[in-house]
Amino acid sequence: MENKSRVLSVLTIGVFAIGVSSILIRLTNAPPIVIATYRVSISSLIIAPLYFTYKNKLPLKDIAKFIHISIFLAAHFTLWITSLKYTTVASSTVLVTTNPVFVPIFSYIFFKERIKKKLILGIAIAISGSFLIALSSQNNIGNGSLFGNILALLGAVAYSLYFTFGKRVRKQVELIPYIFFTYLLTSLLLILVSLITKENLFNYSRHTYLMFFLVALIPQVIGHTSYNYSLKYLDPSFIAVTILGEPVIATIGAFFILKEVPTVFEITGAILILVGIYISVLVEAK
Repeated sequence: MENKSRVLSVLTIGVFAIGVSSILIRLTNAPPIVIATYRVSISSLIIAPLYFTYKNKLPLKDIAKFIHISIFLAAHFTLWITSLKYTTVASSTVLVTTNPVFVPIFSYIFFKERIKKKLILGIAIAISGSFLIALSSQNNIGNGSLFGNILALLGAVAYSLYFTFGKRVRKQVELIPYIFFTYLLTSLLLILVSLITKENLFNYSRHTYLMFFLVALIPQVIGHTSYNYSLKYLDPSFIAVTILGEPVIATIGAFFILKEVPTVFEITGAILILVGIYISVLVEAK
């Protein structure tokens, strides 16, 4: 078993890295599906040298294990990034990080895994904070907010399925092969979708290409890889709760960079999320 404090430290880095994702996406002037495509495509290219120099390469017959989780991840990125075009950063990130609601449900439905009773308290507090932020955001956004919020919620469902099934694959596969094939197959799926929908994949400004790279490097390579590393050692329900730190970071970033001023409800919700995460960390640490 890996040192738990080390695993929690890696997970913390991942939370902060993913927390800036929505800000970077808002600053990227490209269609949502194109941003998603570049995000995982560049990520797979960054990981590729690590995999091809890795001594324990995965047999080709095992690549089939990644098909279903790659579909879930591609759906997550498409739905969530699109939602940011219709609703606020706070509302979108809050709803897309409601994984603690879905991960335990899917874990029980598909694998009969029961959630730790003490973890329920942390989940309940964190979720209450999330809904406070979402409720506050509803009063400050335009007519497309409902559509954007639904997309963000569906993005949470897709990511929860990715987490639930990814946990099983991650236990069987080492980190580098796992992230390489997950990102690679996800990028191929998104490229195919982009071609079918006739999206413009090229002819962007240098600034936009820089943002593509930053979106791939920070929230994907650093952030998601941290989560995938932790999946082998920690309860997926617990990891799902820590992801709720993302809307806190995103809301703060949106205030300073995008000038989206948080309300009293959003601030209160952020505090509740942090309390819920803290309780969950204590439960998992024991």
